[in-house]
Amino acid sequence: MTRLTDATDPAVEVLPRAAHALGALDDLVTRRPPLRAAIVGSAGSGKTDALAYLRARLEREGRPTRSLSPRERVPAVDDEVTVLVDDAQELSTEQLSALLTRANRPEAGLVVAYRTWPAPAGLIEITRIVEHDSPPVLLGEVTLAEVRTDLMSADTACAQHILDVAGGIAWLVAACVEAHDLQDCSDDPAHRELTRVVRRRIRHRLETVSPAVRRRIESLSLGARDSGMDHADPADVVAEGYAEGLLTANGRPAPLVAEVARASVSIDVLIDLLRHGSIDLVPGSDLAAYLDGVVDPALGVAIAERARAEIACEPALAAALFERAVACGVPESDITVARAHALWAAGDGDGAGLLLGDMDITPDHPDHDLAADTLAVTWADRGMMSVADHTYRAMPPTTGTGRTRAVIAAVGAGMTADLDAEEPGPDAAAPGAPSTLGVALDLLDRGLRATLSDESPREAVDDLRRAADLYCAARDTAPTPELPAVVAATAAIGIGDLELAHTVVTDALSHTERCRRWRPRLLLWNAWIAVQREQVAEARRSLAEATADGVVLAARDDLIAAAVTVELARRYEDAAALGAAWESLKSRVRRVEPDLYTLLPLSELVVVSARLGDAEWMQPAFRDALVLVDRLGQPSVWATALHWAGIQRGILRNRPDDLVPHAKALVEAAHRNPLAARMAQAGGVWTSVLAGTIDPDAVETAARGLATVGLAWDGARLAGHGARRSKDKKVGARLLACARELHPRETPSPNEPPAGPVATAAASGLSEREHEIAHLVLQGRTYAEIGAELFISPRTAEHHIGQIRRRLGATSRSDLLAKLRVAMGVTEGAAR
Repeated sequence: MTRLTDATDPAVEVLPRAAHALGALDDLVTRRPPLRAAIVGSAGSGKTDALAYLRARLEREGRPTRSLSPRERVPAVDDEVTVLVDDAQELSTEQLSALLTRANRPEAGLVVAYRTWPAPAGLIEITRIVEHDSPPVLLGEVTLAEVRTDLMSADTACAQHILDVAGGIAWLVAACVEAHDLQDCSDDPAHRELTRVVRRRIRHRLETVSPAVRRRIESLSLGARDSGMDHADPADVVAEGYAEGLLTANGRPAPLVAEVARASVSIDVLIDLLRHGSIDLVPGSDLAAYLDGVVDPALGVAIAERARAEIACEPALAAALFERAVACGVPESDITVARAHALWAAGDGDGAGLLLGDMDITPDHPDHDLAADTLAVTWADRGMMSVADHTYRAMPPTTGTGRTRAVIAAVGAGMTADLDAEEPGPDAAAPGAPSTLGVALDLLDRGLRATLSDESPREAVDDLRRAADLYCAARDTAPTPELPAVVAATAAIGIGDLELAHTVVTDALSHTERCRRWRPRLLLWNAWIAVQREQVAEARRSLAEATADGVVLAARDDLIAAAVTVELARRYEDAAALGAAWESLKSRVRRVEPDLYTLLPLSELVVVSARLGDAEWMQPAFRDALVLVDRLGQPSVWATALHWAGIQRGILRNRPDDLVPHAKALVEAAHRNPLAARMAQAGGVWTSVLAGTIDPDAVETAARGLATVGLAWDGARLAGHGARRSKDKKVGARLLACARELHPRETPSPNEPPAGPVATAAASGLSEREHEIAHLVLQGRTYAEIGAELFISPRTAEHHIGQIRRRLGATSRSDLLAKLRVAMGVTEGAAR
């Protein structure tokens, strides 16, 4: 299809691909001689046509011209003759040198037309010289208005479609315009016939470009990340592809070019790109649509290999890839276990369970342990740790790592009768240096068993902490009944070390980029720990992220979310809000059977139900939890929180006799477990208070002791009980002040800007009372002097200073003073 460009000279024709440059070409001709210019464009952009137009115009005006092709020597012609050079990028060094000599003569006429690549240094120098006389004429990209003009009677939709599929590339737009038929278009709005006609021309161009450019175009058309440029300079390949008229200015193939390239890629190239991790078969993508119906087992194997590599970071994509592998001809039984793993990692535990439930997996199956882990974890996630344990017993693991995961399930379910006979130890089939994962799980196994013996809880927790750190370093993504970080954190809470629990969980959260399946659970535990640490803003943030729209929590995780929700309501909202939260959540908490690693949230729910007069709702779960810890031998690391909940339950229900067995259990564990010691002391004092005996020093000491292990709320309640039951007004006022001080208050997080003017110390997390004491500490006051100043006992002053030291992370008195000065904006001289 052509168009007349000059009404006075119908003999001169210019193809549509150069029509957008006619104004610039006319400006060149009308300038004062000599004519000196550069015309630059990609293949098929109309450079030759532009030169022909210039020659016709010049000759019509009687101005001599001389055309030069790369096959000719540069003629020695007068300066008034305009030399028109086509395909100047193909000129030899000698030809370019001769033209450079001419370009350096200001009165010599010279027009060079060339592709954008390659760009010899001599040609660039010529262009810079002639650009002093006139701006370059740039060809190659077409606008919508120009396409509409070329199509004449076609509507805007047709023109826009052509521009879109051709990527604005001049020669491709021209080819589409030439192939466009208005009659066909009315019956074919998708322009399938036009596309079919143009494909042949694109395929021909692809067959004639360099291998590097073709690989680039094929790779980009397949969505490859390496773009097929392992052995070539990326900038050169892009420049060459653009010069060939196959890539747009941003280095991407036009949609029509990409479609043809995909259709011409061999299966071998696809397999190679898949195995090198270069392309993604994202559902709904052009490549995925192109492969629909393709049956090739070798391709299916490559897709399955790629799917296995994607499970950790993109499990939903991995599950889709496994489906495509089956469609390509891979036997479904070969990838069922890996596919179930992907489904579980993507959050579809039910789908994973269904796949594995119908499969007969023998001990010699290569994925036997992965199958056992995945199936067991689907049950654990549903809140049925006992079934997870039964799964491992029915499918005994064959490796040390698998056996440790089985131990996690067995201990979690309280089934430890034969643990001694199953101690994992290192893998016999894995000689050589120990692996990070192997050492992590060995430490986990040792630490978990040690928590049950109760001989040295702190050493057991230290082993668990090291296991959690190494497990993160190993970047393991296999399913496990419970994360080492959660086991370590809950055990740390079980001995009253909230800071260690917080550190373990936040460290694990920083490693979830390798397996986002665990992130909601870790966020929920972070929220739980933040509540105990009185970091309410952090607790709310973590809870919100873990339960954000689109996140479907497993039943066990939902139990933790429910416990955090009601705990926040209990501490920071009124009774009506707590009641509403409980009513909306209580049906969810009965979906889960108690296991060792959920005793903390379950204990909280036991207390809340008693406070709201609904204790019977949680009675079955409370009973089962007590049976579980009894089967394990009443290990204090795990049983302490449960017994404390029993004491609180008895107090709230006004049943003193119910406190006796729980108080006895805490007293027995007090010499081994610091948390149990605090609770036993507080339990004894509380019993005395309920009986009417109030020792204010004992009450205050016990209340503040509870606050040091994350039980400030309970400490406040103990002091409040003492205040209400005391007949001495001074004692009552003292204990009431203690209760008010310990009662959790919702204050801005140190990382959040305050809503209004706030003291510097408050912004560092100090309470008002701690703020007052901090000023006195900076003045060098003793405990007794501080107590006299603030009408508190020296022991209370000492407790406050210890609390301030923990909040600021101070390691010595001098460190405390330095951090207080920074936190409160006080200089050393002013402090004195």
